[in-house]
Amino acid sequence: MATKKQIYAVLASTVIAAPILFTSPVSAGANTNTIFSKLERQLSVNRIIKDIERLSMDELLEVNKDNARVTGFEGEHEAARYIQGQFDKLGLSTDLLTIDNIDGFIDEGSTCTVDESSITVKTMTYSQPTNETLEGELVYAGLGRVEDFQEGSLDGKIALIERGEISFGEKAKNAYAKGAKGVIIYNNTSGMLNGTLGSLEESKVPTVGMSSEDGSKLVDRLEAGETVKASLKVDTQVRKDSYSYNVVGEIAANKGVKNPQTIVIGAHFDSVSCPGANDNASGTATILEVAKLLSQPQIKSKLQYNVRFVAFGAEEIGLIGSKEYVDQLVKSGEAENIAGMINLDMVGTGDKLVTYNLNDSADHKMTDIAETSIKELGYTYGGHYNSGSSDHAPFEASGIPAVFIQVDKDPYYHTDEDTVDKIDPFNIEMTSKVVLDMVMDMNNKKPQKLDNKIQKTDMLYENQQMPRQ
Repeated sequence: MATKKQIYAVLASTVIAAPILFTSPVSAGANTNTIFSKLERQLSVNRIIKDIERLSMDELLEVNKDNARVTGFEGEHEAARYIQGQFDKLGLSTDLLTIDNIDGFIDEGSTCTVDESSITVKTMTYSQPTNETLEGELVYAGLGRVEDFQEGSLDGKIALIERGEISFGEKAKNAYAKGAKGVIIYNNTSGMLNGTLGSLEESKVPTVGMSSEDGSKLVDRLEAGETVKASLKVDTQVRKDSYSYNVVGEIAANKGVKNPQTIVIGAHFDSVSCPGANDNASGTATILEVAKLLSQPQIKSKLQYNVRFVAFGAEEIGLIGSKEYVDQLVKSGEAENIAGMINLDMVGTGDKLVTYNLNDSADHKMTDIAETSIKELGYTYGGHYNSGSSDHAPFEASGIPAVFIQVDKDPYYHTDEDTVDKIDPFNIEMTSKVVLDMVMDMNNKKPQKLDNKIQKTDMLYENQQMPRQ
C-alpha cells in the first residue's frame, strides 16, 4: 500500500415519519453531570436518521444509489463535501484532506456454480474480472501458502483456499503463480467472507470469498476424492488513479486552557457496493449530531479539550484514510498530544454495544472509559474483543489510546439490505449518549500528563470483514 491507495462506498432511500421519542434507561453517576443531562435532553435521533438517509439518497448525491459512496467515485466525493458543509454550518474549524493515488473499485456482482448448484460468493476488492464465465476443476490448497501447493497442481484450475495466517492478496498471488485461473477463499469463522486483495496493481486473478459452511463442504468432497467442477463469473468496475478525502471539523477548547489536549471522534463514511446505511452512515451521522451538541457556545466554553471530528475515507479497502491521517499526526508530532480516539463503526443495527481494541497490549484507557459510561447509563454491554478491522487500528498501532464502539450484530452487513429502514433508533440514541458521556467524563477530570509511546508504524491489515463473535 506504499505506492498505491484504493477504495469503496454506497446508498439508500427511505421516508422518515413522525418524531421518535424514547424513554431513557435509568442512569447512575453519569446523569448527575448537569451538562450531560442538558445534552441528553437536546439529542435528536431524528436528525441523525435524516443524515443517514441523506448519505444514502441518490437524489442528494445524484448517482446510482447502489454505489453512492464508493471511494474514488463522485458519490463518495459528494458525501465528503456534504459532511464538510455540516461542520461548516456548526462553526467548526474544517478541513478537507485529499488522499491521492486511489484506485476506485465497484463490485458489480459475482456468481459461483458447483455441479449446476449456485453458491453465494462475494467479490474480493480489486479482484480481476472474469469477462466471461470461467470454468475449471476445484483444487483444495490449504491456507494458500507457497508450501501448500504441489507443482503443476493448479494449472488451469480454480484454487479453494482457507482464510487465515497470510493475507488474501498473498493467497491469490501464490495460487496464480502456480497456474490457477480463479481463486475462492472461504471463511474460517461463521458467515460470508468479504475482503480485499490490497491493491489493483497487485491483483492477478479473479478472486471471491465464500462462507465457512459452503467452503468446508467442498473441502470434504475434495478430500474424499471427488472431482468437483466449478464456474465463476466476476463483474467489476475500476477507476484508476482517483482520490478520496478525510473530512475534519474541530471545536477548540476553552481559551483559558493552556496547551489543551485533543480528543478525536471518528467514523468512516465510505462503503462497499451496497446502500451502506449502517456501514457506516450510522457512525458518520452520529458524530455529526455529537458535533452539533458540543459546538453550542454554552458547552464549548466549558471544554477542557479540543474535540476533533474526523470522517475517514477509504476504510473499506484497508483503512487507508485513517492510516494516512495518523501518519501525518506522527510526522508532525501532534500525535503526542492526542488524549484518545473514539471510533464509531456500524452503530445502528444490532442488539448490544461492544468494544474493541487492536490487541491485548494496546492502551485500554479509552475502552475503560467507554465501558464505565455504558454501564452507568444502564445499557447492556456485550463485552470487549480484539480487532484491527476499523479506523481505531492505526491510532493504537502508533501508540494513541483508542476504542472502537459497535452495536452487534448486523445481519445485513455488506449486503443490499443495509438500508436506512434497518436502523434501530434506540441504538443511535444509545451510542450518541455513550460518546457524549465519555467526553463529559474526560472533561470533568483534570487532563493527565500524556505518556503516549508514539511510533511511526507500517501496519499490514488483513482487510477483512467486521469482527463476528
